[in-house]
Amino acid sequence: MQPDSNVGRAAYTHMPNSTPGSKLANGAIELWRGSAGSLQQISGSANHVYSFLESGRKLYLRLTSSRDRTKAQIEAELDFISYLHRGGINVVLPISSSAGRLIEEIPVTSSSLFACVFEEAKGERFRYDSARLNRDHFRLRGRVLGQIHALSKTYVPSGSVRRFAWDEDSLLLQVDKFLPKSETIVWREFHATKERLRDYQKSSQTYGLIHGDFGDTNYRHQHDRLNIFDFDDCCYHWFVYDLAITIYPHGWREEGLQLLDWLLEGYSEKMPLDVTLADIMMFCQWRLLYMFLVYAKKCGCEHPSEQQVEWFAQSRENIARGYGWYT
Repeated sequence: MQPDSNVGRAAYTHMPNSTPGSKLANGAIELWRGSAGSLQQISGSANHVYSFLESGRKLYLRLTSSRDRTKAQIEAELDFISYLHRGGINVVLPISSSAGRLIEEIPVTSSSLFACVFEEAKGERFRYDSARLNRDHFRLRGRVLGQIHALSKTYVPSGSVRRFAWDEDSLLLQVDKFLPKSETIVWREFHATKERLRDYQKSSQTYGLIHGDFGDTNYRHQHDRLNIFDFDDCCYHWFVYDLAITIYPHGWREEGLQLLDWLLEGYSEKMPLDVTLADIMMFCQWRLLYMFLVYAKKCGCEHPSEQQVEWFAQSRENIARGYGWYT
């Protein structure tokens, strides 16, 4: 499936948008002895992320609204990260505040912000170049996902903390509040694909806690390893969905199926896999829908900017057509 323009390609990945000021963030980094004046905004999607310096060391602050995640859910996220680290996965670890807490709660009007600070991920961001051979990288990406899922099969949360299941995601539970009924194509495909997922086979070998956003932006490539971060979307889901997330932006490429083959070759070295191309396409379609909902909630569909109008239009077209590979 090949979009008609660069706008179409963006519809498979992300859409930029403005974020609020950093007054609260400056107060938050003081809890980690951050250097005054060192704060820099990195992103403002579901969370607001900033870099700052602490004794010359670069760290990253993440602010999460209590409207999006409970404190218990963030505790469960950090528990999973710690478990993966103990299992040999190169994950970016959280840093305790000066008070010894991994999560600091900052009251704001009618809600709270949960502040977490993480180490810097070492390495370079992967940037796709069709002119080079990408086999080794996609095999590596597959192996790492296979390692994560193999560990997930035996993961038992510490204490009573637990991450949510895919259909308990607050985004899905609140969809009636932000997606207009006029979005008939999206509503139709959302209901149809969600029902297909409910009927999809589930077992301890196919379903467990996944990363949930394993795209190019959420790891750094360092020699022959990937240093992984941003587990904010980790949830109980089918393992194949992680594979769909990491491959779906490349489906429009002429070499897309070859990239998928390399990804699956690496994955199968660490984790058995019994899925069809049709299965992967269904989960890629779900990813298209999920990302539409993310930005519909964040930006609104009723009074979008010119750029957002183009993004939503291309996304609707992709969803209506159904996910497919380059032909």
